[in-house]
Amino acid sequence: ARCVREMHAPHFHHELVKRGVRIAMEKDGSDNTESGVSALDAIAALFSFLVKNAIVSEHQVHKGVKRLHKVLSDIQLDVPAAPSMLEEFEALAKEGGCLSSTS
Repeated sequence: ARCVREMHAPHFHHELVKRGVRIAMEKDGSDNTESGVSALDAIAALFSFLVKNAIVSEHQVHKGVKRLHKVLSDIQLDVPAAPSMLEEFEALAKEGGCLSSTS
């Protein structure tokens, strides 16, 4: 959280969301072991924490998810399950309070 705050770039937090979720999808898509917690669960929990503590805004999370939808076909080349994984992240983010249910 401190590192995100120290960036002093709240207008750029959507890129953090986009990159974080993409990396989580790539990790979960290539991970053949059962570690118990998926990377998507972890990243959703992180963004929930950041939004609840007013470090990242809900608007920036929404904007990051919107940008992921725009590049989903490219991500799907590397992670065939990307569309369902993005849906899963959105559900987790809504449940965690970092993405409104109207988003």
